Amino acid sequence: MVWRRSILAVLLVASALVAGGCGSGSSTSDDEIVSALDLKQSGAGYEIAGDPFCTVDELLNDADEVDAASSDGGDTFLISSPDGEIGVLARRPFAPDCTRQARAELKRLASKAD
Repeated sequence: MVWRRSILAVLLVASALVAGGCGSGSSTSDDEIVSALDLKQSGAGYEIAGDPFCTVDELLNDADEVDAASSDGGDTFLISSPDGEIGVLARRPFAPDCTRQARAELKRLASKAD
């Protein structure tokens, strides 16, 4: 009877870890995102290739951060890899060519992480 409870406890803990994503998620470093998007540090955050009309406020290193940021609104908007593994919060106004470049580079970076 005791061993059944032990097995049940182990199964419950294991299923909680799997459901919570422990060990299965990956994180991309700030340095990798900065390098991939050619981000330059500015007083306002980051800028793609130093362009003030391509300002990034926040780097999103994993799917949890992307999910949490997706509900933001106002002056910022989300640009992420196709499956939402990584992304950035960009500040309006944001040049359309920078949006295309950011999406392409985030897609490439996410596929390298797989």
